[in-house]
Formats: sequence, C-alpha cells, structure tokens
Amino acid sequence: MLKELREIVQQVTASSDLNNAMKELVQQTRYAMQVDCCSIYLRQERKQNYLLAATDGLAISAVGRAKIPVGEGIVGLIGDREELINLADARSHPKFKYLPEAREDAFISFLGAPIIHQRKTLGVLVVQQKQERLFKESEESFLVTLASQLATVIAHAEAKGNLLSPNWHGILRGLAGSPGVAIGRAWVWRPRITLAQVKERKADDAQLQHARLDKVLVQVEDELNGLALRFQESQASESVAVFEVYQYILKDPMFIGLIRDEITRGWIAGSAVKRVCEQQIAQFGDMSDPYLRERAADIRDLGQRLLTRLIHEDEGMQTLTLDEPIILVADEISATLIAEIPPSKLKGIVSGKGSINSHAAILARSMGIPAVMGIDHTFELLEDRTLIVDGYNGDLLVEPVPSVLREYRRLIAQEEQMDELFATTRLEKAVTLDGMSISLLLNAGLSVETDVSTNDAVDGIGLFRTEIPFMMRDRFPSEQEQVICYRRVMAGYVGKPVCMRTLDVGGDKQLPYFPIVEENPFLGWRGIRLTLDHPEIFLVQLKAMLRASQGLDNLSIMLPMVTNLDEVRVARRMLDRAWREVSAETAEQQGEIRYPSLGVMIEVPSLLYLLPELAPLVDFWSVGTNDLTQYLLAVDRNNGRVASVYDAFHPAVLRALQQIIDAADRYGKPVSICGELAGDPIGVLVLLAMGYRRFSMNNSNIMRIKYIVRQSRFDELQKLLHEVLNQQQVGAIKELFSRYLEERGLGGLLRGPKTSAQR
Repeated sequence: MLKELREIVQQVTASSDLNNAMKELVQQTRYAMQVDCCSIYLRQERKQNYLLAATDGLAISAVGRAKIPVGEGIVGLIGDREELINLADARSHPKFKYLPEAREDAFISFLGAPIIHQRKTLGVLVVQQKQERLFKESEESFLVTLASQLATVIAHAEAKGNLLSPNWHGILRGLAGSPGVAIGRAWVWRPRITLAQVKERKADDAQLQHARLDKVLVQVEDELNGLALRFQESQASESVAVFEVYQYILKDPMFIGLIRDEITRGWIAGSAVKRVCEQQIAQFGDMSDPYLRERAADIRDLGQRLLTRLIHEDEGMQTLTLDEPIILVADEISATLIAEIPPSKLKGIVSGKGSINSHAAILARSMGIPAVMGIDHTFELLEDRTLIVDGYNGDLLVEPVPSVLREYRRLIAQEEQMDELFATTRLEKAVTLDGMSISLLLNAGLSVETDVSTNDAVDGIGLFRTEIPFMMRDRFPSEQEQVICYRRVMAGYVGKPVCMRTLDVGGDKQLPYFPIVEENPFLGWRGIRLTLDHPEIFLVQLKAMLRASQGLDNLSIMLPMVTNLDEVRVARRMLDRAWREVSAETAEQQGEIRYPSLGVMIEVPSLLYLLPELAPLVDFWSVGTNDLTQYLLAVDRNNGRVASVYDAFHPAVLRALQQIIDAADRYGKPVSICGELAGDPIGVLVLLAMGYRRFSMNNSNIMRIKYIVRQSRFDELQKLLHEVLNQQQVGAIKELFSRYLEERGLGGLLRGPKTSAQR
C-alpha cells in the first residue's frame, strides 16, 4: 500500500483548497483500503462538537450538518483519548452513537484515527465496512499516516481561513528572530517584479544585451553602496558587513560569467539573469545547511533588483515614502529592503521565509528591531491590520483584543522606563547588595557591540566570534586582514580582557566559499574538528591573534566544540608553534608578545565527564549554554516543531551547570557563562546562586543584568536555589526566582504577557 499512500499524500498536500483536499482524501482512501466508507470529522472548538466535513459512503446531504458532541460517540472517544480505535462491530460499543441523517445503518466495522497537529486534536479520520471484521495492523498504520498528513493541511487551511474573516484575532507562530515587542499597522511589501514573472525571450543583439547588463550592474552596485552608507551613518554601522556579501555576489566572475554565457547563447539580458538566478537559487535552496539556504534569498534579491533595472531602465531608484511607522511584512525580507526603509518608520519585521540566521534577522538584532521569522501564511490578508510582533516568543498577534493590546502596551512602557533606570548604573560596578562582585562581559561580533563606546559599561569581551570576518567574504581572509580586525577589537578594550574564540563554522554557520554539506551539520564537521583538520587555516588565525595582541597583552583564546582531550593537546601544540614563530619574527620590534591564556568552550556533554583530566590542560573554561542545552536535550531550538522542548532550566541542564562550577572551584579554574542564559533575568540569578561570577552576553542585556545584580543578595539566592534544586516539578525554579524579581519591582523583565484572551 506504500505506492497508494504516497500518491494520496502528494494529491492532498498539493491541493490549494481544504474542501477539495478532504474530498480527494476520502475518495482515494476508500479505494486504496477497499472499504465501503471513508469520512472526516472536524472538531469545532467553539461549538464543542465534531462536524462531518467530508465523506465517501455516507449521505452527502449530511456533510456540514451531521454533528457529534465532544465526548460522545466513538468519534468523540477517539478525540478524547487521542488514539486509534479498531472495532469489528461498532454497534456493540457502549459509546456508539447513531447518526440518522448520515444513513450509516449498513456499516458495522469501524476504524478511526485522531487528526492531531502540535498536540491539538483537529478531527477524526474514519473508515467503515458493511461486514463484521477487525482491521489489520497494516491498515491501522495506513490510516494513522494519512491522518498525520491531513493534520498539517487542516492546520494551515484553518489559519488561512481565519485570516479571511475581517473580525478574526489570534496568534500566528514563528521563530524569534530579534527580541523586543512592537505594535503597529501591517505594511505588506511586494516586489515590483519577481523572477517567476519574467517570460524568457531571445534576441539577435548580444552586444546590446551585454551593454544593458553592464549598465545595470553599475546601477545596482551604486544602490548597494548607498544602502550600506545608510547603516554607516546609523548606530548599526558594523552591520554594513552584511552588504559585502551582496557586493561579492555582484562582482563574482563566475556568477556574472554565467549570465554573460546565457546572453551569448541568444537570451536577452533579463532572461539571462532569470535563468542563472533560478539555477543558483535551486542549488542553494536544496542544501540541508541553514546558512547556505539563506544565500538563496540573497541571490533572489539581487536578481530581482537587476531585473527591475533592466525592465525599468530609465527609472531611478525609488525611495519608499511612509506616513507613519509600520510593521514590515513580506514573504521574504532582504537586508536591502530593511535598508530602504527609514529607521524611524520601521517598528517591527515579519517574514514568511528566513530563519534566525538570515541577513534580515541579523540586521534586525543589530538595529534593536523586534522580528518574527518563518510565519507561513498569506500575507495579503494582513494588509493594514493591527499587529503585535513579539520577538521574545516568536509570536505574531493579529488584531489583538483590547485587553491584550493594553497588556503589551504596558510592557513596552515598562521596558522604556526600565531602560532609563538601567542606564543610571552604566558606570557602576556589578556588585550584589551583600558585596559579591560580578564581572559582566560582552559577546561581540557582527553588531554595534564591538564599538569602543561600550567599553565603559563592561569588564571586557568574554566572547568574540571570529567567524564573522570569515563569513562576510568570498575567500579566506589573509593573516594581515585578520590582524587588522582583531587589533581593532583589542585596542578598544585596553586594560580589559578580550577572549577570542577560534573559527567556529559548520552547523548553523557556513562559509559561502567553503561549503560543508552534511545530513546533520550540528553533529558534524564543525568548530575545533574542522580547524584541526586544516592546520593551514588554524595557524594563520592563531598568528593573526598573537600579532594583533602585541603591546596590548589582553588576549585569551578559546576553543569551540571540544569533545575530547586530544583536541586540546593538539591545539595547545599549535598555539606553542604559532607563538614561537611570531615571537621570533617580531623579536627586533619593541615589546614582546605575551603568551595568551587558552581555554575551552564546554558545550559538548562529553566534557562533563572529563573535567578532572581537562583542568591541567587549560587555563579557563567557558560554558556555551545554548549548545550544551541543545545537545543534552537532543533538540534543535531553531526547529519550530520542537522548539518548545528546548528548556535551559531543565533539571538535567541545571545539574550539568552545577557540576561545572563545582569542578571549576575544585581545580581553581576561572569559568564564565557565554550563552543566552547569562543575559536572562532569571538565568543570571540561578547562575549566581550556583556560584558563577563571570557572565558574557549581548550588549542589549548588559545594563539590565547589572541592575538586577545590584538589587539582589547572594545569600538569599543561595537559599532559593537550595529550596528547589531537588524538585522534579517542571517550572518550579522559574516560578520561585520570578517571585524574587517581582518582590523587587522587576517583574516587568519577565517576558511574555498573558495572552489567554487571544487563544
């Protein structure tokens, strides 16, 4: 039945209309299973019943009329139990409920499976037969598989159908692309022309077509330079690096050469651009790696810009004019689109495509604009509607009810007031009320976080992501290029520590010119595994760091994704070699190069069992709570289907963190936290209670965490932790520490207003 199953699934998922999809499914299922009847009952939450939505075998006149109350009948029982029921004679079952309008008198045997999407029962799929018999296991599996496929189709159609109602209000769920909350009217952007709209044509004037291409290449390059300049003039000046990727693609001789080849074959310039871009998009789009998939969006954006110029050759660049601040909504949002909108007019971002690794999400975070990615819906239906973008939870609230709107407005106002309050502690030390001193460090990379202006508020850099200069080029950066980059960072923090993580690519971070195609990139060739396999890359980076530190003496080096002790030993030998060679080369210059501290990221669970042996090999540890949590719980937090399982306060994660700090104290190793937990209001209190004293976080969290630390007492936090450490109840630790914040007037820091009225 595998062939029949595949065919039914393909036909159902390809249907654009739910009613047609259900009709197709019941007809095909009845035929494939050779039964006398197949029906679909959809759950109506408000009316608390199951409605006959489609059938092949029962009376057609009963569709849309026959109803079974929730909890009644065998259909209701399946919905309550959320499990399949197989009956040789349904009439003898105590829950049997006869539907006279459906004319089901002749049917005896019954097999029903719940239709469930993300733990919510949407309906029941049923097959019936006139003779008495028990359905086989293979038939049960067949029906369960169809029900699971139908669940996705129903859920998508339900959300789309809700939007068609002008009075509908509710929540659409996506991925948290950039933290924050924004309220405003939706402004749905549509490209002037898309690749799909271009009809391919040929011409005999190849020389003219080459000239047209040359002209628009210059025009689009000027556009990109202008957009990059806007960011240079704004607070998000470092984000200009994103536009370098566009420039590299535009100047890539291979990419442009492919377009010229198509023109030489007789295609007009626009058709040549379309053909090449669609080929490139297909290649990148099919890749399993999320970073490489995002490059398809860059190529599509550039292609559409070139096409717009080719089709409207005499038009200049059109500036977007907006009367009021808006929530930008689009199927796919590019970095260039964000740059075209005046910052004062952009309140929030909602994108259908894209992930937290997209350029749109990167820019949104650097600009402090709330963003939600991956909302899979028809955006035309959102035009001019009131939206709330909850960038903390990845939720998009459509036409929120007054009570929810008030709650979010209160949260925004409270955040603004708190930001003013936090700013008063900028130059203060992070010390608890009972005298415990804390170090607050910066996670730095692609953002304004590397600005020297932040120097006075932090105690140094706890994590500098060196992969960013690698990711923003079309080749490996030279040693001198790396020296310039690293020197700029270290010189901005004279007298303060700067911890540089060696190249950490692979997984969700890919180099465009060094693609790694793996079925499971998060468990693949990444971090220290990759750099040790390429000593020519690793040694150049180590030398660049050492040269950049000359005379500053504030460098420490951290190894990512360490799994075993041999990786540390080999890395230490390579650092020794790099230091000797650089020291010899600079011996005649003034000032020696200090040998840096070497540490490791604890993010792979295997290291938890190697801490005693690891201690003599390194100078410090740093805990990457994001990956550690992800690997301990076996959950990809970027996957919307399982994101809710990702819990940094899971008992296993907390016990691992306690084990790490206890071992650090035992072996005298400095230890820091550089994952998102360090910047979480509750997380930092829990970590403080455990004994952690060094926290590295994004710039946006520095002030609030400093304020929280200054309002807390270490002895009180220890007592709270002792109360709940051995409790098994999920959420107990968050609840207790949340109450601690609320008692100090900091309840507004707990994200996520209650939105039960929306649901």
